[in-house]
Amino acid sequence: MKEQQPEPWSLKPDRLGFRAVLSIGGGSLIAAFFIGTGDISIASNMGAKFGFRMLWTYWVLGIAAWALLDMSVRYFMARGRTPMSMFKEAHPAFSIYMFVTVIVCSLLGSYSQWNACAMVLSAFFPRMPLEIAGALSALAAMLLVFQGVFSRLEKLFVVILGALIASFYASAFMAAPPWREAVAGLIPQNPGPGWRQLFMANAGSMINAWLILIYPYTLMEKNWYSSDIRGKVNILHRVRLDYGWGILAAGVVALPIMAAAAAVAKPFGIIPRNPTDLSLLLEPVAGRFSSYLFLTGLFVAAWTSGVAWWLGGAYALLDIFNLPIQMNSRPMRLIILLFFLPSVPLLMIRINPVYQILVFAAFLAFVFPVIGLVLLWRVTRPDMGYFRWSFRKPGPLLMATADIFAIIVSVYVGWMQLRQILWRPTARSAALRGHYEPASGAFSVPKGCEARGLPMCSHAPPALQQSTGTVPADRKIRVQTKDTG
Repeated sequence: MKEQQPEPWSLKPDRLGFRAVLSIGGGSLIAAFFIGTGDISIASNMGAKFGFRMLWTYWVLGIAAWALLDMSVRYFMARGRTPMSMFKEAHPAFSIYMFVTVIVCSLLGSYSQWNACAMVLSAFFPRMPLEIAGALSALAAMLLVFQGVFSRLEKLFVVILGALIASFYASAFMAAPPWREAVAGLIPQNPGPGWRQLFMANAGSMINAWLILIYPYTLMEKNWYSSDIRGKVNILHRVRLDYGWGILAAGVVALPIMAAAAAVAKPFGIIPRNPTDLSLLLEPVAGRFSSYLFLTGLFVAAWTSGVAWWLGGAYALLDIFNLPIQMNSRPMRLIILLFFLPSVPLLMIRINPVYQILVFAAFLAFVFPVIGLVLLWRVTRPDMGYFRWSFRKPGPLLMATADIFAIIVSVYVGWMQLRQILWRPTARSAALRGHYEPASGAFSVPKGCEARGLPMCSHAPPALQQSTGTVPADRKIRVQTKDTG
């Protein structure tokens, strides 16, 4: 006789022991998605424009990101099936759609990270060509994955995340920012003109469609699954803390970046235009060591994010083709190799990052609504069993509300990105000429900045342009772009 299933969300999970807490670590992979070059640029722009007044966006958007992740994990627990299975269930055509999307987004997402790694290495080693620096960064990532030991990679990411956070905070403290203002920044507010563009950029970064792909695969790698309802409840309770920390890490890292920008850029009206700009601004104010610490954190963030993009894409492709979800498998190594090979030519031809941003935004404009709506359709079906929606208790009700909020945000972000691409030809043509400031929505290069070899001091007053111009020639960051003029 079949055992009767308990009422949805009626079981209380067991208390986690200290050893169980120490065993979680997949959230560091989630943090790697959140903390990349684009995220650092966005936080720099927020701090330079508004100080800490947009810090609230991280916890608001973090709720939506957590809900998206939670929906995919609930589906895995309820059905024992992989994330791509839900798209196959919705319609077979989604397999082709997701295949194309995974390929394009994995390549473009990782390329921007290797490009940033190259820029940082060129600052430490001025004689190293950008192409070689980027290729070495990508090669190191490929060799790490080729080891095929997921537990080792997971522990490495935990250590690296700690080093990254320490680097950014140490760098920011040297600039003596107004830390007390950070508390007020946690309250939702309208900080001033231009905040909506930054909010949308941050939403596009945090409500990351690929977040739903990678975490259930980490559970499969660790064999964290149970056929017993009680076991599933305990696993879900355990991993919610894990990816909750991964999402929280985005705000933890953004805080010192916003603080540094508020201290060295905001007083002078400077808007950083790429992730390396803030390091150059830190040097004359906080010293060269502060700049080096920031660059170290930037390199670690970009490199780990590049690895995460490759892993997320590789796991998804294995899933699409019904291959074993294992890091130590030959198909996994082959996919990572196929991701690596195009990265080197892309670095050599020096694609303008603006083109990449436009194509990436176009793809994400369609990815966000599709993934969000498919998730909503899947978690509301009756076959979710114990993990289906329930409105009888406050806890499940809040969870369903968070799910709906996440879907609304994902659809809204996709629509706004699509609208910007289709109905803003002036911005698009300006971007194609190379005059683009990420996340700020402005397109301008002030006179005097490029002549000084500093393609970053937007709206900088002459006094600070002169100050920044004293940075030694061997410390100037080389931007990997072609002249499209």
